[in-house]
Amino acid sequence: MNTIAHFYNAARGFNLINAAISGLEAEFTNVAPITDLDKAQIDVMVASAQQMIAAAEALKSVVYVPPVDPVSG
Repeated sequence: MNTIAHFYNAARGFNLINAAISGLEAEFTNVAPITDLDKAQIDVMVASAQQMIAAAEALKSVVYVPPVDPVSG
């Protein structure tokens, strides 16, 4: 299968996102309180995550369409 690289890249991206979320949590806990702008940015992050969840779920329904042989049409 050629999918392993795609799953690896997705997992790497999730690890980066989780690290960023942990960093934000540390900032809000130890450095400065959360602002309204921070909350708005979090809302954007949540919306993006929800879109990714929907796209990932939709992958389960993708139907394979073999390529058309250019010779036999």
